[in-house]
Amino acid sequence: MQDYISVKNLSKSYGKKQVLQDISFSVQRGETFALLGVNGAGKTTTIECIEGLRKPDSGIITVCGQDVTKNLHAVQEALGVQLQSTALSDTMTSKESMQLFCAWHQVPFRNDLLERFDMAGEYLNKSYAALSTGRKRRLHLALALCHNPKVLILDEPTAGLDIEGRHALHKELKRLKSEGVSILIATHDMAEAEALCDTIAILKDGQIVRKGNPMELTASASIQSRVILKTRKYCLKTNSLKHIGKPILLEDEYLSYACEDAAELLLTILTHIKACGDTVVDLRVERASIEDLFLSVAGGEN
Repeated sequence: MQDYISVKNLSKSYGKKQVLQDISFSVQRGETFALLGVNGAGKTTTIECIEGLRKPDSGIITVCGQDVTKNLHAVQEALGVQLQSTALSDTMTSKESMQLFCAWHQVPFRNDLLERFDMAGEYLNKSYAALSTGRKRRLHLALALCHNPKVLILDEPTAGLDIEGRHALHKELKRLKSEGVSILIATHDMAEAEALCDTIAILKDGQIVRKGNPMELTASASIQSRVILKTRKYCLKTNSLKHIGKPILLEDEYLSYACEDAAELLLTILTHIKACGDTVVDLRVERASIEDLFLSVAGGEN
C-alpha cells in the first residue's frame, strides 16, 4: 500500500535539549495512526515537522510522495490540519472562517461541510468567541477538510468535547478513513486511540519505544488481564491471599488483581472465597488495555 506519510530518521533539538531522536514511521493510505506520549515526549514537535512548521535537524519526511523541506506548498495542499483554539479571531464568524480557508486553498465555498458538522443554520453567523468548545472543534475539522486533503492531522481532537461531540467526531473520522484519507492523531486519550486507530506508536523521551496495532501492543504488556470483583463479606480484604499479589482497592469496595493467567487466578480466588464462607457479588475479567502498556512504558519499563 502507498505511504501517505513517511518519516525516516527524524531528529530535532532545541538548543542542547534533544526532543526527537532518530524516529521513523509511516502512515499508509486509509490508515489511522496515533502518537501517544506524556507532555514533552515529542508528539507536537513530530507533527510540526510533518506540517513544515519546524525544520528537522536531520531525517527525511514526505507527504504523499512530496518532500516537506523541498516542496512545502504541495505538502500543504495534501494536508488538512486541525487548528488550535487560539488560531481564529474571536470576532470571525463560522461563515467567514470557511470563506477564508476556501479562498486560501482556491476552492469554492464549502457550506456542505458546515452543514455536515452542524455548523450551519444558527451557528453560521455566530462569532468564534460565542461558540462552545465542542462547536469550535467541529468548525476546526470542517475547515481542515475544505480542500479534500489526503492526510488529516489532529492534535488532541476530542479535548473538551462532550459525549455527543466525541461520538460525532469519531463517526466522521471513520467515514474519512473509509474514503482513503490517512489520519494522524496525537492524543493523551488512550481509550480513544485503541478504539479508532490501526497503528499506535508510543513516544518516550523523543524515541518510539513501542509500535504496532492495538491487539499486538496489549498482548505484549506485562499485565495480560485484570480480575475485578466484590464479595458480600469482603473476605479478600480481611483475609487476603499474599501469594497472588496485592490488589488495588477501587470504588465501592471492588478489588482489582493484575495477572497473566486469569483462569488460574480465578480458580485460586474463588476457592478462597468459598473457604471463607463468603460469596461473590460481582465479577468481571478485563484484557490489558493500551493504558496499562502506556503506563508501564512511560513509567520507565521498556
